[in-house]
Amino acid sequence: MLPIVWIMPLCLMFFQSLEAQSADSLVEVLVKAGYENVGVYDEPKERVVVIENSAWRAYGRGVEAATQLIDDAHFAGDKPVRMVVLNDALPMFSVSRSLDSTGSWSAGYELGEYWKAVRQEKRANRSSHKFDLVFYPQFAFRNQKFEKVYDILLNLNPTLEYSPVKGMRLYAQVILPIYNEYGPLYANVRPGFLVLEQRFRVENVFIKGAVGNFSKNRWGMDVEAYRPFASRGVGSRFAVQARVGLTGSSYFFKETGWNWNYGPLSVWTWSVGGSYYERHFNLMGSLKVEKYLAGDIGVRADLTRFFRQMSLGLYVMRNNRKNFDGGFHFAFVIPPAKEKRGKWCRVSPATCFDLEYNAAGLFYNGKSYRTNPNSNPYTNNCMNPNYIDSQLN
Repeated sequence: MLPIVWIMPLCLMFFQSLEAQSADSLVEVLVKAGYENVGVYDEPKERVVVIENSAWRAYGRGVEAATQLIDDAHFAGDKPVRMVVLNDALPMFSVSRSLDSTGSWSAGYELGEYWKAVRQEKRANRSSHKFDLVFYPQFAFRNQKFEKVYDILLNLNPTLEYSPVKGMRLYAQVILPIYNEYGPLYANVRPGFLVLEQRFRVENVFIKGAVGNFSKNRWGMDVEAYRPFASRGVGSRFAVQARVGLTGSSYFFKETGWNWNYGPLSVWTWSVGGSYYERHFNLMGSLKVEKYLAGDIGVRADLTRFFRQMSLGLYVMRNNRKNFDGGFHFAFVIPPAKEKRGKWCRVSPATCFDLEYNAAGLFYNGKSYRTNPNSNPYTNNCMNPNYIDSQLN
């Protein structure tokens, strides 16, 4: 018969072994479901799960599916559980469930007291050294002729995307014209986005810097920052944001032997404003003062409604050159709903198709550029904890 002093250590070792097996089993389940950068850690006051959703196109659905897997694994036990969600290995927000919350999850910008302890720990199914070949559809139209209602432009733009280190993403895009009524400048196969993008998080300030070849035939550099007023609650619905860019013209002409014709970095653009997110209706209102590419300064207001797989919004703009414009914009998720990434490379359609309609049809004034092909109202908001909350509850 074992002495009594041996029984307690043996019981403790047994239960620790069960907890380790439970954590390993949950890691295996999450990796099998397509999540990347997966880690599961048992800390003194909280169990912490780390994931990156790269499989589900509707981001809220991806987070919801991960919480369901955690619930099914009965991982929480006698402690609260927190899931930290990454994007390109950078922590964006967390969803947590306390012991007295009757099983409901809630999202916030905070990462929990144990994030610093686990952020350098080993992860399963790393996202680094994996490539995506993404096919972006591009459809545009403009009204500039008396004898014709609209000129049409249709392109298919394969883009190689790669995230080598935390927060960094490279875009290398080729534009393949399919149907062109915009003129000879748009008729040839040519480079599109050629961008190095780096994102940082400093406390609750999210910063993104980009250099390279952007849309609107611009090249240069761009920095933007976003800060919510609080990590969760009513304050998290309010945010301020700012952006500044220095660009020059950028054209690729086949007639000159595929030479890159570029202008000096001489055009400053900027934007400063704020937003409010109404969680009950998934409605975001934003107001910005902006300087555009043509040198005009204007005020733009947007009102956007977000759904599980799409966004739909209206906007108005007035500048100092007495131009008034308005219209609508939308973005929707392109099927399939879920597509796991393999060991090295994934070939897939773009996450979203997006379009903005301008009623006034301004050609020069009121125009800005995008720094990557996946930037649109839906994808820019999909990691907002208030939006995530609406998808979980």
